[in-house]
Amino acid sequence: MKSWKHKAATAVVVGTLAIASFGSASTAVATPGKNKSCSSCHKTSSAVRISVKKQSETTTTATYSVTVTGGNGRAGWAVFSGGKNIKHKSASKGTFTVNRGKSYKVRAVKKGSGSAVKTLTVN
Repeated sequence: MKSWKHKAATAVVVGTLAIASFGSASTAVATPGKNKSCSSCHKTSSAVRISVKKQSETTTTATYSVTVTGGNGRAGWAVFSGGKNIKHKSASKGTFTVNRGKSYKVRAVKKGSGSAVKTLTVN
């Protein structure tokens, strides 16, 4: 069993790596985990563009690719169902799978450049 000192040291290292990866804890691109829209912290900007394309579907789900372009800075995106963040990633590209028969908001951010949003209805 690991001692509390080892666990504390591990937590410090992991926290330090996370901050080093994103610049600072308060400005991390992965902030959508807080279940609020990107535009609440990043102004909406026409410089930031988001592309969402269907990749595949089943009778109950659909898988999409997302690409964030334009602007400068580190990119991130998130998929919201109502006010709940169901998936997010600190990257300019990625994929997500959602249930059919609902609407989702796909939000994108380019740190320092602003944000964009698309509404996606999956029938």
